[in-house]
Amino acid sequence: MKKGIYLASHNAILNYDNIIYQDINGTRDIGGCMLDVDLKNYDFIIATPPCNYYSRANYRRETSLYSQKTKHLLPNIIDKLIDLGKPFIVENVRNFNLFKKLGLFKKGCFVYFHGRHTYWSNIMIDFTFIPQKNDNVQNIAQADRQGGDNVNNVINYWVEYIFANNLFEI
Repeated sequence: MKKGIYLASHNAILNYDNIIYQDINGTRDIGGCMLDVDLKNYDFIIATPPCNYYSRANYRRETSLYSQKTKHLLPNIIDKLIDLGKPFIVENVRNFNLFKKLGLFKKGCFVYFHGRHTYWSNIMIDFTFIPQKNDNVQNIAQADRQGGDNVNNVINYWVEYIFANNLFEI
């Protein structure tokens, strides 16, 4: 059976038993920095690095210690996964202008915007038909602003798609 890893998973739970969950706080299967995880024994990779630096709502991105300490994770994990050559999907907030300024539209992966989220993947896929509920963050409790069901629905579909199409050899 194919095995996947979900990097920086926070509290996400997908519909598959063959996924190992990693998070920085150490409360999941694997703790520590997502960039230090050895990915060679996994067949597909999912990553949702912290969005604090990239969020358009974060007016303190340059002064927030957490934003500064984690802003390297998004570009570095995308580069690492492109080089790895295994199926991957990375999710973060939508911030086209900042992503363009920082060069996050990279060769070797497709970039998709859906709802409040941006997805990078080396798999060409259409998931724009997947409904996104309540995109207005002003109406969402702060504890629920991590993407929740919207991100889980897209990532679950992505996993189903790579299994259905046997996309493990890229």
